[in-house]
Amino acid sequence: MLDLGMKGFITNLKRNSLDDGPGIRTVIFFKGCPLSCIWCQNPECIQLKQEISYSPEDCLACYDCVEICPEDAINFSLNFPLVIEKCTYCGKCISQCKTKALKFVGTLYTVKELLETILIDKPFFENSNGGITLSGGEATYQMPFLHSFLKQVKSNNIHVCLETCGLFNKEIFFERILPFIDLIYFDLKIFDEKLHMKYCGISNKKIFENFTALLESKSVEILPRIPLIPKITVNDKNLNQWANYLENLGIKKIELLPYNPLWHPKVYSIGKTLQYTYSKWLDVHEKEKIKKIFSAFEFRDI
Repeated sequence: MLDLGMKGFITNLKRNSLDDGPGIRTVIFFKGCPLSCIWCQNPECIQLKQEISYSPEDCLACYDCVEICPEDAINFSLNFPLVIEKCTYCGKCISQCKTKALKFVGTLYTVKELLETILIDKPFFENSNGGITLSGGEATYQMPFLHSFLKQVKSNNIHVCLETCGLFNKEIFFERILPFIDLIYFDLKIFDEKLHMKYCGISNKKIFENFTALLESKSVEILPRIPLIPKITVNDKNLNQWANYLENLGIKKIELLPYNPLWHPKVYSIGKTLQYTYSKWLDVHEKEKIKKIFSAFEFRDI
């Protein structure tokens, strides 16, 4: 894991979002996640380390980057030209690239820098009852920075929504993060532990524990979200298990997240191999079947 000191590693900021919480929001995408879901639609956010992306569409094939690289770590005979084993991430190739075909993935921010960046949007938050949404990746993966940042955010009376995979240190989270959160979007992916380990890389036991603890605390509004991933989360057994589990907990409102297959190029851009190749949207028949399973709940139409 990268030693960030007191800086936050952010891959992107999306302003004027209407889909990530109430009102107009600025979404902050944190780099790093304890899960490694094979369908992750933000694969550039999974690893908490420096990465370089490559866009062949923007490349002029001038090879200036090859000439300037001190490690001989660029080879255009490969599908992904960066030889990761050799690269020291000095950035010389990026500074030489005229079209930004080569770019660092993510930016390091101090608390002050990130706060100043989001305060630009505060008038929109105030006029729409909006705020910021912490996304990723997993924002709680950078807990020390997040704690310091959120203290400053709340001192400016800004609404905070956390989108989380649910895998975090419960004690630290409850003490240092939860007091500054107004709304939690809590993702529930795969009910079966073995299948969760197969497709997400880790057990879901702690996720269940954290979800239950948050519900019992009654300290913040929680919206469970279920990603609808064809052939993985979208099967009768998994969806019915979640429906029964949430109904027994007295949950009334959920969010169903339709699969978006347009993320595949992101994987290639950082030199990774695609592990999940499904490239279709959910069809009408599938959507109707899913909505029937969750008919006892309130949710936005999918």
